Amino acid sequence: MDYKKIVTGRIETNTYVIPNDSGDCLIVDPADNCGEVIAYIKENKLNPLAILLTHGHFDHIMGVTEIVGEYDDAEVYIHDGDKGMLGNPARNGSAYFGESFTFSKSINPLAEGVMRVGEFEFKVLHTPGHTQGGCVFVFDGVCFCGDTIFAGSVGRTDLPGGDHGQLIGCINEKIMALPPETTLCPGHGGRTTVEREKRSNPYLRGF
Repeated sequence: MDYKKIVTGRIETNTYVIPNDSGDCLIVDPADNCGEVIAYIKENKLNPLAILLTHGHFDHIMGVTEIVGEYDDAEVYIHDGDKGMLGNPARNGSAYFGESFTFSKSINPLAEGVMRVGEFEFKVLHTPGHTQGGCVFVFDGVCFCGDTIFAGSVGRTDLPGGDHGQLIGCINEKIMALPPETTLCPGHGGRTTVEREKRSNPYLRGF
C-alpha cells in the first residue's frame, strides 16, 4: 500500500499520510509544525477525510489544529480511553514543554474492529499499556503502531496510564499475531516487521 512518512514536531514524530486512488487521504498522528504535511497534501491534491490518533500524547496530537484549520471537514478519531487527554495539557504532556495544547472540537471514538472511512477499510486494534486508549491501525500488510512498539523496543510505561505488563501482553496477543511480513510503522524511528521483532526485540523474549 502507498503511504508517506513525514517527520514532524520537536520529538521527531512520524506523521503518516495514506492516500487512495480517489484522491482522498487519512492522516495518522500529526505533531506540531505540520507545514510539510499540509504542503504534501496540497501538492498531491489530496482530500483529508480523517485524522487517526494512535494515542493522546502531545507529540502525536498537536498538529490536529493545523490540519483542521486547513481542512475543517477532516474528522478526528481517538479511543475513548485517551479522549480526555486532548483537553488536558497536564495529561497530554504539552504542559511540561511550556505549551497548553487542547482540542475540543468534535471528536469521534475509535473502537476495536473493522473501520471504514470513505473508501478506506482497515482494522483498529486497541493496545493499551503505553496509554489506556492506545490503538494501532492495520491496513493491507502495514500496521501504523504509534508508540506501542518500535524497532527493537516498546513504548514507555512510566507515564500516567502506563502499564508494562499490559503493553507487552497486547503486543504479543495482537501485533505479533499479524502475518510475519507485516510492516510496522512506529511513531518514532524506522520501520520494522512483525517477523523481525519476534526474532530480535529484547522486550518480547519469552513470549
